[in-house]
Amino acid sequence: MPSERELAVERGISRMTARAAVDLLARRGLVERRERSGVFVARPRIEQSLDTVAGLSDQLGGCGVVPGAEVLEARTVVTAELGDAEVVSRLGLSEEEGVHVILRVRTGDGEPLVLEENFLPERLMPGLLGEDLGGSLYDLLRGRYGLSVARSRQELEPTPLDSKAAAMLGVRPDVPALRVTRTAWDAEGRAIEFARDLHRGDRIIFVSETSARGNDW
Repeated sequence: MPSERELAVERGISRMTARAAVDLLARRGLVERRERSGVFVARPRIEQSLDTVAGLSDQLGGCGVVPGAEVLEARTVVTAELGDAEVVSRLGLSEEEGVHVILRVRTGDGEPLVLEENFLPERLMPGLLGEDLGGSLYDLLRGRYGLSVARSRQELEPTPLDSKAAAMLGVRPDVPALRVTRTAWDAEGRAIEFARDLHRGDRIIFVSETSARGNDW
């Protein structure tokens, strides 16, 4: 895009007004500022469907985006030591059971998109951390342990990024973000995953499609 000075001259407005207009476009995700490079029209956001149990890797692949993952942390702890009541409740664990904790940055075409924190019950997937965690966890659970997601519940809420999360995603803290809290169950009704993910709101958009049945509408 033209510089703020060029916009001001072209439109006959002050530079302050031009800057405020560009800031508004940036907050709406329509343009992006690049340090020492200027302001550029934002790339189209990647669609993620809320109407499927498919994982992020499958959804990115369906959009023609190459999925990837960088593992930041992988450990197995006893739930009593984890100190997270929500994880225990969502996965239906006892205080003596182990839980795998995996923190990853999910990428699309090499670009950081999601900061993903997964909690998985150790009793259903022993030895998980010895496997390759750089690909789709759902594919790994299905192929290694015979576990497939049959149902999931996702809760979405806008949230600010703290400086640490922003650094992991390679963005400024003022970039919009969406927190997705997810629980997934297999066909037997066992909770096999609980996750807290931070999605970049400037790169990902969630979509849901519904239709009326018969003459109900």
